[in-house]
This record gives sequence, structure tokens and C-alpha cells, in this order.
Amino acid sequence: MPNHSLTTLSYNQKAKTEIYNQLTKLIGNQIKVNSLCLNDIPAHELIYDDLILLTAPVVKNLYLPYLDPTAKYLIAKRTINPKKLECLFNIPPGSEVLVVNNLFQNTIEVINELETVGINHLVFHPYNPVEITNKTFKYAITPGEPHLVPPDIPNVIDLGTRLISIMTIAEILIHFTGSTSCDELVYSRYICDLVSSSMKLSHQVKTNKALQLQMEMAISELEDGVIMTDFNHIITFYNTAAANIIGKADLKGTNILDLYPQPLTNMKNPFIQFNNRTIHVTNKDIYISENNKVHMLILKDLTQIRNIDEQHRKQLRYSGNKAKYSFSDIIFQSRTMSNIIEKAKNLAQTDSTILITGESGTGKELFAQSIHQASKRRKKPFVAINCAALSESLLESELFGYEDGAFTGAKKGGKIGLFELAHTGTIFLDEIGDAPLTIQTKLLRVLQEKEIMRISGNSTIPIDVRVIAATNKSLNALVENNKFRKDLYYRLNVLPLHLPSLRERKEDIELLLHYFLGKYAKIQNKPYPQISTDVKKILLAYAWPGNIRQLENIAEYIITVETVSQNLKTDLVDILSHYSLNTGFNSEQKPVDQGQLLDPDLVAKKDIMAILKIFRESYNKEHLIGRSYLLKKLHHYDITLSEQQIKTRLSILKKYKLINSFVGKGSKLTQKGKQLVDSWDK
Repeated sequence: MPNHSLTTLSYNQKAKTEIYNQLTKLIGNQIKVNSLCLNDIPAHELIYDDLILLTAPVVKNLYLPYLDPTAKYLIAKRTINPKKLECLFNIPPGSEVLVVNNLFQNTIEVINELETVGINHLVFHPYNPVEITNKTFKYAITPGEPHLVPPDIPNVIDLGTRLISIMTIAEILIHFTGSTSCDELVYSRYICDLVSSSMKLSHQVKTNKALQLQMEMAISELEDGVIMTDFNHIITFYNTAAANIIGKADLKGTNILDLYPQPLTNMKNPFIQFNNRTIHVTNKDIYISENNKVHMLILKDLTQIRNIDEQHRKQLRYSGNKAKYSFSDIIFQSRTMSNIIEKAKNLAQTDSTILITGESGTGKELFAQSIHQASKRRKKPFVAINCAALSESLLESELFGYEDGAFTGAKKGGKIGLFELAHTGTIFLDEIGDAPLTIQTKLLRVLQEKEIMRISGNSTIPIDVRVIAATNKSLNALVENNKFRKDLYYRLNVLPLHLPSLRERKEDIELLLHYFLGKYAKIQNKPYPQISTDVKKILLAYAWPGNIRQLENIAEYIITVETVSQNLKTDLVDILSHYSLNTGFNSEQKPVDQGQLLDPDLVAKKDIMAILKIFRESYNKEHLIGRSYLLKKLHHYDITLSEQQIKTRLSILKKYKLINSFVGKGSKLTQKGKQLVDSWDK
């Protein structure tokens, strides 16, 4: 089933049906096509789809009042069905012909197109029903509107509804796929019809080359190589891209079999090596008549295919510009989180800027995506960028884009910025506190003026974007230190949302742990582990400075080592103590005393008591104690530790100011540490 949807808007029922049939045949397997005319529009309901196609410029003003203001639309370029042009050459040269269409402006367009493709042996007159003319006509031409032709004209030639042109079809495909060149679908279905009609016309009217020129102009614009051969394999047409791939300026009249040792028109392997390049070759047979066919070769340079794929991957990198998560994905059972989510849902209903604050790992992007999903912009793009991840120059070009030739190495044709990609949707500016001051100034203008200017651009581009910013820093402190613009801070902090740390929602720790254990057990194809009560106590007692992200890491570690660990409890204490020496165990408590240090959840208590006693033995001596000395002395206490484990325990003692450490020299017991050890003796 197609993933994308397109709605066409036509002037009347007949045009609606024919355009629907054309587009369904061409792109129906990739894009779902819905077609409407004025009579189909439901009352009090705006038209919205992934893309709207207005089938003629004149219908734009008719339909704009019915379009959703955020809907993206294209105005189609139309072309006369080439199969219908053959009958025009039966009209005697110099004849005056009345051209009739549903709207006068459309009539002028038809005349211009007829003249453009080379139908210049006739004199065309546009029909205007409000003007009375005494001129009589033997012939009338109409693109699908014969009922509008005056009844006194004996010869009426109906060219049928004008088709959507190849250029508009390419625009549609580019919009949905991100590809910069028409794909094989357009070649095989659209161009093949054009070639077939052109060849038939050439046989009938050898003096007229109009359709051949139209075909050549269309195919010459394509970036892939196209070669046409007759049934004898002689090249009758080629475009510039084909000549560049083959490496020969003039291919016309050349036998295709002379260009490559294997016949390109009948190959089992579509990839060939040509001029040190890998080329993908597709062969199409186009039947001019039942017993007469020509060959069309499509040559794709593998480098170009890779470039297109890279461009497509870059677009996908911006989240396909879609939010993946919603509020239903947030795992919680605490009242704290319940209140935060309800508040966030209310914020989602507005278009005002939101500033999400909270420590690293608390789920700021998860909330940003959820807010977008709960807003009226949920069907529109969600674009995220980390302001701390890019240099100042790269961040500016990513956010605002640049024009062609803006700087050395700039992409040819320029580049659209993330604000433009997020138009009508939401942009998420993560780590906004790390944005350089120059970028802050430009962001302030965007928020104030609702417009951006590309790098090296000379005109502003209006945008409709909802901004959600996030930071784990204190913007107030940054403002006071002149590292963040005060005016930007107040522009961002319209709707503040603060996310609690994991230690502020301890009721959620065990629930989150079970979720992550299940996730990584499935990923690693391992059984769900049995977690002891002691391990759960350790995890509940921990302060989680890395919040949910750190808890997820621990869950992955448990799944990975649980079956081989000799003592999971001891391993976790070592790891958690090593994560952060400032906000680890007991970090929320007052200065240490005997009861705190001997917390039953702290399995390293026996080791720490022994180490402190060793330090007291040398308290009145001048020398400092190093890790190697401790390793030897701990054997007397029947304790065996690695050097890393000793380092972790020394860090805990240093944190509580029970010892002083001197880099490269060792450590010494403090007065506070001696008092603690002496209290044990009492």
C-alpha cells in the first residue's frame, strides 16, 4: 500500500476523472491519488492531504478558500496528450481555427502550447463567450470540452483533457521521495507513450518534427542517460547525460553493439563497467506498431545513485521529520510524573514556545516529541537538532540553510535549513544553553519576526514553526554571566516545563528497571533475570545522577553480565560509585557519620572500615599510604580487592572528607576520619 497521499483539485468532473486515471497509472503504486472537483467539496470542511495538486493556475483562486492553511500545494503544468495531435494535420494549412476551453485563460494556455510544440500551420482564435463575433469557422479545437463549442461549427476536434506534464510528475516524486531525478516509472510509462506517439506521427507527417522536439527537450533535461535505437540497433536519439557516460560526443547513427562487447539490449547482469565507472543499464522495448519496435536504454551512473541515496538518508536523518514517541510511551507510576504529563498535554494545545528544563537523561526529547504528537501540528514535520553537537558555522547552516555558492564546499544549488524543513510543524532545539551568542541573535529574530534568511541570501523566507527548546543548564545563571541573551531567554521561556530527576520520582525506578531489563533481554536473546532484594535496595538507594539514561545503561549491564558475575551486588556498587563520586550513594544526606557509612545497602562497608583502620595505624606517622600498601595490609583482614576497587573506595572516603589524597604520593586520614574510627572503638 502506498505510504503517501495526493489530492488533485480539478475544475469539473471530466477533468477530475481523466487526471485521476493518468496519475493512478503513472504513480498509483507509490502514491495514493484522491481527485476532487468543486462539486465534491464537503461543506464546512477544509481540504488537507500530504500534498495538494491544483490542476491549473486558474483554479487556484477557486480552491484556496477550501484549503487547510497549512496544506502544501503545487500548481500543475499541463500538456496536450500527444496521441491526440495527429488529427490536427488533417486540417488544411492556413485554416482559421476556433480554440474552445472551459475558461478563457485556459484557452490561451492551449494556444500557447500548440504553438510551442510546433503546430504552426494553423491560425488560432481563442473563444470568448462574452464577446460576439461575426467570423465563421469550419474547424474548432477543444481539450475535452466539445459541449462548449458553438453549434454552427461543422468540424470539432476534441484533444481530450490536457495531461499533467512530466515536470509536474517529477515535482510530485521529488516531494515524496526526496529524489533529484525522475525514476524509472516516469521513463517507462510517461516517456514511452510520448516516444511511441512521436514515432507514429513521424511516419505519417515526415515534414513535422514537433513531437520529436518535445520528446528530445523533455528527455534532455533528465540526469540519467537515455539512448534510443531502431530495430537494427542504430542510435537515433541520445541525451547529453548518455554522451557523458559513454564518453563520445556524437552517438547518432552509431551501432549500439559497437560501444560495448556485450549486447546492451539483452543483458542478464544490469551492471556494467564503462570508462572506469559502474553503470546500471535498463532496456525498454517500445512498440510503434504490432511488428515494429524501438529500444530505449536508461543508463544510471552508480555514483549518482549513491548520491541520491545519501541525500535521501540525510532527509531520513531529520526524523523523516516525524516524531516517534507520544505520551503513551512514557513509563511511570508516580504522582509526580502524572502531574507533569497532564501539564504537558495542556501546553501541547497552544502554539506558544515551550522551554523544557531538567537534568541530562530525564527525557526532554521524549516530552518534546510527545507534545508535538498531542498538538494540532502532529501531522506536520518534527525536526530536532542538538545545538551543542555542531560548531557555530555548521549550526547556522543547518538551522537557516544557505544559497548557492555561499561558501567553499557549499552544496550546488544551496541547501534548505531545518527551520524551512519544519515549516507548519515543530522544531526542537535541544541543548539550547550551548548555542553561540551569534546564533542566539538569529534565533531571537526568528521568534520575533517569524521569518528566516539563508546564509548569503538577500530575501527573507516566512515560516510557521512551533519552537520547543530544552536545556540541562540554568539559563538564569548563563544570563547573569552574559553567556545567554536575556531577551531570547524570555522569548523561549513562555511556557516552562521542568522535568523531575529520577531521584525525585523513586516510585518509578523499579518499573523502569523491569522495562529496560525486558528490552535488553529480548535484544540479547537472554532470559529475564531474577533480581535479588539486596540489588533492588542498592538501586533504590542510589541518587542516579545520569537519570533514566543511566538506569537503562545499568539494566543493559545486568543483562550482559548477570550469568557470569560472581557477585552482582558487589559489581553494581563498584560501577555506581565510579559513575559519579559527587552524586552517588547517600548524596542527599547530611555529612557522614557512622550510621550513614554503615548503611546496610552499601556492600562495600566492610572494605571501607578495614581501609580506615589501616589509615589510623599510620595516623601519627609522616608517610602517606598508597594503593599497593593497602593491597598488602587488606590481606590481614581477609579482604582481596583489585587496584581499581581500592581506587573506588578511596574516592568514596575522599568524598566524605575522611581522607586527603595527594596526586602521585598517596593518601592520609583526616581528623574527621580518625574521629569516626575512634568512635567505633567506643
